[in-house]
Amino acid sequence: MAFVRVPGNDTPDGAEEHWLEGRGGVKVRVMTAPSIRGQPRGSVIVAPGRTEFIEKYFEVVRELQGRGFAAFCIDWRGQGLSGREVQNSQKGHFATFDDPVNDLSTALKLLADRLPRPYIGLAHSMGGAIVLRALQTRRIDLDAAAFSAPMWGIRGLSDAAKRYARFMVSLGLGGTFAPSVEKRWKRENFKKNPVTHDKARHDRCQGLIAEEPRLALAGPTIGWVAAASDATEAIQVQGSLAHVRIPVLVASAGEEQLVDNASHEAVAHQLPDARHIVIEGARHEILMETDAIRAQFWAAFDQLAERVVPARV
Repeated sequence: MAFVRVPGNDTPDGAEEHWLEGRGGVKVRVMTAPSIRGQPRGSVIVAPGRTEFIEKYFEVVRELQGRGFAAFCIDWRGQGLSGREVQNSQKGHFATFDDPVNDLSTALKLLADRLPRPYIGLAHSMGGAIVLRALQTRRIDLDAAAFSAPMWGIRGLSDAAKRYARFMVSLGLGGTFAPSVEKRWKRENFKKNPVTHDKARHDRCQGLIAEEPRLALAGPTIGWVAAASDATEAIQVQGSLAHVRIPVLVASAGEEQLVDNASHEAVAHQLPDARHIVIEGARHEILMETDAIRAQFWAAFDQLAERVVPARV
């Protein structure tokens, strides 16, 4: 199908939709978009967070094209317009984070002819857990990576909650909603939102979901909680990231309410070539924040990119 469109969210020039089949026959949607400045500097691999989808990143992709990059973006299985593994399409569910890792690895191999190297990862929140896990297990090969508020730990998720989730999965109940989560998507009130201070960008995202209800996602399943716990704990195993020697940027939001910022410092300390910054005043979705906050992230991203491929004058 064509991309979901709302006013003020222009489709990136030359963007194309592609489909692949992942484990279990799940259909996964991805997008590629070429550089619009002649010979590309390389490609940026955009990895969205939980509940997110390709169209939400149109602005980001257009900005990357303007920097001379081709771009890739993915609807993770279980969200966006990709296929689901549970009957209720609003349940956010993974059986294991190995599945989206493998989907990403497969997509990059299949679309290599459209994505010139070098590759820079640009991963937000849950996408940060997937991309780092993919690097940790050597299933993708990047030349640099930028992480926006990565989900390397989940705020408020206790060890007892993790044990409960794993026990429930062992009983075959992983597909049920986790306790105390929203069981149906509803339009979010801007004044109460924990992710951005930018009303226009917040409204744009809510408008995309209203335009295409299949983009709607509610709370995660117990299985997702168990899978996320496994992935984030694996990422933090001492010494397991020593071989990830590429330049890395880790950006934490100063007003974070969703992920555990302490995990950012812990993981960055394990990475051989990492720069960790805190963007004061930012809520969780740094790339969907106000222009002034976004500019701080983009300045750090540009410095990272320069280390891999200098900008052309």
